[in-house]
Amino acid sequence: MKYFYILVILIGSIMHLYANETTLEKVSLQLQWKHQFEFAGFYAAKEKGFYKDAGLDVNFIEFNENTNIVDEVLSERAEYGVGYSSIILDYIQKKPIVFMANFFKQSPLVLVTQKEITSLSGLRGARVEGLSNNIDNITLFTMLNKFGITSLDFETVPPTFSIDAFLNKEIDAMSVFTTNELFLLNEAGAEYNIFDPLSYGAKYYDVNLFTSLNELKEHPERVKKFKDASIKGWEYALENKQEIVEVILKKYNSQKKSKKSLEFESYQVESLMLPRVHKVGSIDKVKVKMIAENFIQSRFISLKKMPSFDKFYIDNRNHTSALTQSEQNYLQEKQVLTICIDPSWMPIEAVVDSKHVGISADYWDIFQKKLGIPIDFLKTTTWSGSLHAMDKNKCDVLSLSAATSHREQTIDFTDSFLSLSSVIVTKTDKKNVLEITLLKDKLIAVVKGYALGDILRDKYPYINLLEVENIDEGLKKVTQGDVFGFADSSVAIDYAYAHGSYDDFKINTYFDEKIELGLGVAQGNTELLNILQKVVQNITYKQKQDILTKWFASKYETKTDYKVFIISIGFILVVLLLIIYRHYSLKKLNQELSTRVANELNSSSEKDKMIFHQSKLVAMGEMMENIAHQWRQPLSQVNSCVLVIDDTLDEHGIYNEVIEGKMQEIESLTQYMSNTIDDFRNFFDQHKKKRNIIVEEIIEKTLEVLKGKIELYNIKLIVDFRMAHECYTHSNELQQVFLAILNNAIDVLVLNNIENPSIKIETKKDQETLVMSLCDNAGGISEEIMEKIFEPYYTTKHKAQGTGLGLYISKVIIEDSLGGSLKVKNNFSGACFIIELNDGMKRKKEDEKKGDLYE
Repeated sequence: MKYFYILVILIGSIMHLYANETTLEKVSLQLQWKHQFEFAGFYAAKEKGFYKDAGLDVNFIEFNENTNIVDEVLSERAEYGVGYSSIILDYIQKKPIVFMANFFKQSPLVLVTQKEITSLSGLRGARVEGLSNNIDNITLFTMLNKFGITSLDFETVPPTFSIDAFLNKEIDAMSVFTTNELFLLNEAGAEYNIFDPLSYGAKYYDVNLFTSLNELKEHPERVKKFKDASIKGWEYALENKQEIVEVILKKYNSQKKSKKSLEFESYQVESLMLPRVHKVGSIDKVKVKMIAENFIQSRFISLKKMPSFDKFYIDNRNHTSALTQSEQNYLQEKQVLTICIDPSWMPIEAVVDSKHVGISADYWDIFQKKLGIPIDFLKTTTWSGSLHAMDKNKCDVLSLSAATSHREQTIDFTDSFLSLSSVIVTKTDKKNVLEITLLKDKLIAVVKGYALGDILRDKYPYINLLEVENIDEGLKKVTQGDVFGFADSSVAIDYAYAHGSYDDFKINTYFDEKIELGLGVAQGNTELLNILQKVVQNITYKQKQDILTKWFASKYETKTDYKVFIISIGFILVVLLLIIYRHYSLKKLNQELSTRVANELNSSSEKDKMIFHQSKLVAMGEMMENIAHQWRQPLSQVNSCVLVIDDTLDEHGIYNEVIEGKMQEIESLTQYMSNTIDDFRNFFDQHKKKRNIIVEEIIEKTLEVLKGKIELYNIKLIVDFRMAHECYTHSNELQQVFLAILNNAIDVLVLNNIENPSIKIETKKDQETLVMSLCDNAGGISEEIMEKIFEPYYTTKHKAQGTGLGLYISKVIIEDSLGGSLKVKNNFSGACFIIELNDGMKRKKEDEKKGDLYE
């Protein structure tokens, strides 16, 4: 009998344990690197049962080269993630993530150099491994920027995740983590210098725990439990480092680290967490804002104003659905809630037979039950009319609207609860657009007042937008050929195809941007905003799925009139026709896919060139910003010195014509240099103002700048201006091109020691095309380098005489900014650079007609 009771107890214990295991919620944590002591607290939380006590069974996912941590969490392949400070940038860019806890108060990323490099200025011309223009390297670039060093100043070597190249002196410097590679360098007896961004004021967070907004909405208690258990695990790991090192060696040592290495890492991690100064897992909101400001100052993102971070923190979000007494009183006094809707945006929402219908209407049925008061909608004929009514306070809530920088000036928004893809449709005979940049100067229709219009204006300013009142008008303009395309959500386009009268169109291309829809409330009405926020956060996953299934799971009705077929031929013929149609559709789809694959293959090399070109432009932009910063003060001081000298000479009654001329020349040159800086800094400004110029006058101004150099080397100028030619363009940029080409001509004449050096400049006009040629007698350009001279950083000069950017920038200006062409060829005595530009007079008249003198 005794053994029987023991057996019963054992069976009961096993069943109890099994029951506990089966009731645990399975979740995953995406790590930001491979297993190591950097994630010790999470291992401790699992191994010591803290996660289990919280009802969680946690799986750890290691990082690989294809991992995007934020995407893994937002796609729900992992419920939680550990990321760098770049999650702050992700939030600014409106990705729906929530900051749960921070563990490393300082970033472990530092720069180590060979022993002979004793200052950061020694990196100029060096080979540096692992320091690309990546957001995760911002700590290092913040430090380098203080010394005027950018990625253009050194050669970037791709990371090998090994110290061998550094030990063999194949590289001069490399980015490393103090928690890992320093141990390996010390073990190898390497001599090195450390440059830590922390010493230069670059303070960034690391090992940041975050989750998706959806995870927080659907499982608020689980999020809180995971956070608390993780913090508890980290507190345990810091107090029991040796024990957790043993755990890692046995269960989490995919990198095959030594015990000594992990012990070194454990003490480095503790020094980064500062547990005696900061509470484990705490977040300093002031520091988060400072990091965000650094992102903006470092040009990782462009913002007009800093966004609010209130919704970024888990503790700031109200997860309870219960309304306060004050909120209940507000609704009772309100009695009816009036909403402004889009009257013609199916299946999202519309007015049909005086009723509010669509996805929005289904959501409002749920909201009404939770609010307990009637919902009415204001009758308008267009979405822009609804926006106007909202501005005039004729309605309380803007239904299913996206937050944009323009709208957020007057309207506050709840969290998004519906996400839509955006597309462009064109006529079926238009070729597919494989790159958004190919839409440059294309006319695209978009519904007036739609958030998509604001998004496209901000991100793709080179697209010409035409506002229409509704989707029907937009599709009509597409099918009639009035516009190249129409932009809207994919679901609205699908619905219009199934139910509308226009069918000669296709989805041509997709945008990366999602349209995130929530509810809008006039700024200042905080009580209503809080009420609606609770209602939105309380929508269940099942309710969302039921609504989406209702509208998207079944096919839309086709536009064929089946009654005709039933009466004349019968049901069997209808089925047969559908089969034939399906066969035809599949065949057509296969043909389109084959064509698209062929087009993509043919354009792949062009896309590579475009990406390379764009990356160079970004680098140039950074370089020009740096030059502007470094040159402004010296140029100002030079001008000040000139004024002081001039005043001093005047006080002593000294006048010398040569000195006076040189003074004026210095002032002219410094002013020109200052203007040049502005020209380059504003090179990508979409609102640069064009003006009517005389090309010959611009050339003469350029020659005035180069006058001293031309006279110094006794270069003969042959100027053939038969008449004055007008051009409607950007004068400063054109002058930069003339300056670069003429400077090159002078340099090559001097370098080749030409006996009677000369430069000939000629202008003429062929119908609407201006042709400008600048030729020298320096012997011409050899065939092997003819094709290379417009490449960035290619130069035949000594590095002290040039960078190889002048002709590259000139080609970019003429062909990308001014819409012309720049070519080079040899004549009988030297090289000729030929510029062709449209005179722009027709464009000028169009702009004047519109009253718009901006490009």
